Amino acid sequence: MPEGPGRSAAVSAWELLKQARGPSDGWGYCPQVPGDADITSWVLRLAEALGAEDDPRADEGYRFVAAHLQEDGGVSSYLPQFAAPFLDRVAPRWDAWYASHACVTSAAAGLLRLPVHERLLTRLSEIQRPDGSWPAYWWPDREYPTALAAEALTAGRRAGERSEARAAARWAAARIGADGAVRTEWEPEGSAFATAFALRAVLAGQLPDGRAAVRRAVSWLIDSQEKEGSWRPSAWCRVPGPMEFDPDTRERWERGRRGKAALGSVVLDTKALYTTASVVAALARTRAAAVTPAAEPSRADLA
Repeated sequence: MPEGPGRSAAVSAWELLKQARGPSDGWGYCPQVPGDADITSWVLRLAEALGAEDDPRADEGYRFVAAHLQEDGGVSSYLPQFAAPFLDRVAPRWDAWYASHACVTSAAAGLLRLPVHERLLTRLSEIQRPDGSWPAYWWPDREYPTALAAEALTAGRRAGERSEARAAARWAAARIGADGAVRTEWEPEGSAFATAFALRAVLAGQLPDGRAAVRRAVSWLIDSQEKEGSWRPSAWCRVPGPMEFDPDTRERWERGRRGKAALGSVVLDTKALYTTASVVAALARTRAAAVTPAAEPSRADLA
């Protein structure tokens, strides 16, 4: 949210994050784990949104993410030189975690100041699935990387140059049900997290016939907002094994295990922060695109 208390909170968060780690360590999931390119990319997305990309701390972050570029043109989550001292205490090899990941690449590709930005766009074009989606490593919901990839590939391009995004938008629009919800394996009654990113993917593709899907998704999201302003947690993160290159092939995932036992499990955004932030971002993009539902104005304003 670019104005008012939202911006003030974002500025405060950036100032806090600048002091959270050493200048060459990137940022990580929590203080106990090494920095990774995924979390660092999201911190840098905040910096760019605030116009702070020239800050020396952001400059260090760009170098950190660029160092994770792999030979295939994608970005890995971790590098051995940063993560091995921590990860090797759990298992002797982490080849899959050191390989490039489509969901991390799509998040990093949204950084316009990243030195390897164009290479990431090329990689995303190469690995888009025939159905228009992108795979994810850390997330069971493909809506997440699909939206981020489509947005990165369309940034600064004319509508006629959006073939990848149009394919992504068609896939995402088909995922939005008649009631506006995206249903997933882990959220069969409807996932606010997946719906938010499906909505963003449809917006990125600018499909002339996508407006109905957009309106349905927005209406469902607004109607499902909790009274205190959040959305029910539905962002599930998965933790593949250290040699598990394709987590989509795993038949069984455990729920909510922690520590070393987290490998092979899915973990819910129990505080609803990630889910809520994702929905707010999607609704803000919808408002900027001037595509609004026939919904009660007061609820829309709240969202």
